Amino acid sequence: MLKTGLSGSQSNYVKTSTKKQVLKTAVIYGPNASGKSNFIKAIQALEYLVLRSSSYKLDASIEPYEPFQLDRSCLSLPVNFEISFIYEKLQYDYLVAFTDKRIEREELYFYPTNSKSLLYCRIADNEMKFGDYYKGVKKTLEKMLLPNQLFLSKASENNVDVLNPAYAFFKNGLQAFATFEDYHENNFARLYAKRLAKDSNSQFSKRFNALICSLDTGIISVSARETEWGENALGSLPEEVKNKIKEDYKYEIRTQHPIYDGDKIVDKQTFDVNDESKGTQSLFAIAGLALDALDSGRVLVVDEFERSLHPDITKYFIQMFHNPEINRQDAQLIFATHDISQLSNEHFRRDQVWFTKKSMYGATDIVRCSDIPGLRLGTPVDKWYSSGRLGAVPLIDDRNFIMEMENHVEDEE
Repeated sequence: MLKTGLSGSQSNYVKTSTKKQVLKTAVIYGPNASGKSNFIKAIQALEYLVLRSSSYKLDASIEPYEPFQLDRSCLSLPVNFEISFIYEKLQYDYLVAFTDKRIEREELYFYPTNSKSLLYCRIADNEMKFGDYYKGVKKTLEKMLLPNQLFLSKASENNVDVLNPAYAFFKNGLQAFATFEDYHENNFARLYAKRLAKDSNSQFSKRFNALICSLDTGIISVSARETEWGENALGSLPEEVKNKIKEDYKYEIRTQHPIYDGDKIVDKQTFDVNDESKGTQSLFAIAGLALDALDSGRVLVVDEFERSLHPDITKYFIQMFHNPEINRQDAQLIFATHDISQLSNEHFRRDQVWFTKKSMYGATDIVRCSDIPGLRLGTPVDKWYSSGRLGAVPLIDDRNFIMEMENHVEDEE
C-alpha cells in the first residue's frame, strides 16, 4: 500500500517517519469468489496467531492453518505470511510459515537505521538466531516455546522490550474484519455502546453523535445506558443462558428523532436502535470503527465496507481518511467492495486500486491498477472495469443453464 511514482491527489498519501510514502486508503475489487475476502482473512489470521498462539497447548492445531485445497500437492505444505508495517516510527518485516501443528519458520527484522537488521530467526528443528539489537530473554524463552506458538506471541508475555512495538502493532495498530457480521450491530453494542453509556460528554460520544447526525439519518442524538433487568425478566432459563443474554444485551442503545407539527419541531421521539433500519445499524458499527481508527492511527481492514450504505456515505467515510484535518494520526483504511461508483478517478489514485483475478486452477492474483498496461491518466477506470476490460469481473457461462431450462420446457410439453 505504498505510493508509486504517480503524481496527484496529495491528500491521499502521507510521508511517514521512515520517509516511505504510504497510501491512506486502498480498495480491492473483483468478482464473487475471486479471493478478495481471503486476502482480508489472511491479515486477520496473522493478527489472530500473533495475539493468541501463546495460549496454545502442546500438540494443539494451529487454527489459521488453511492450505490451498484445489491442488493436492499443497495440502500438507506450510502456509506462508509476510507483512511489512510501520509502528512507532520504525518499519518491521515479519515472516511466518506454519503447518497444522508447528511453526516452520518465523523471522522478524526492523530498520533502526536505514539498514535492515535481524531481531530473530527461528527455523524448526534448529537453534534460534538473534540479532545484535535483540536484548532480553533468549534461551529460557526458547525452551518455554511450544512448536505451535509464535515467538513474538510468547515474548509479549515476558516483556521483551525490543519486541513489544511489533506485538503492539497487531494488538493496537491493526484491526481486521473478514466478514460483515464481525463488525455489525452486536460489535457496536458490546464496544461502542459501553463508551457512550460511560460518558456522554466524552470526545468519542460527541464525535460519534456529530457524525451520525450529519449523514441524513433523521437522528438528532444517540445515547446508551445499561439495561435494567427485572427479577423475572428471563423466566426459567438456565442461569448460564441468562448471564450470556445479559452480557450480549448489557446496553440499551437509543436514538432520538424530531416530532413535527406541520413544519415545526415540537418534540422528540426516542427509539430503540433495533427499530432503525439495517443500514443505520450498519452505519453505527462502521462509524465507531472509523472514528477509533482515526483517533488511534490504526490500520482498519474490512470486507464489504459499503454493505447497506448509500454510495455517497461510503464516499464520505473514504474521504474522512483522505482529509488531513480529520485523519491527523495517519490512519489507513483497506477494504474490499463491489461498489463501482467509488472507482472514479476523483476518489482514488490508480495505485490505491487493486483487482483480484482467479486462475483456472482457483488461485488468486492481486494486481494493482497502476501496473496494468494501457491505462493512462484520465482513463475512466470505472467504465473499463464495468465493461470487463480490466478482467476482474465475473465470467458468466450460462450455456448449460439455458439448455436445462429449455429441456424442462420440452419435457412439460
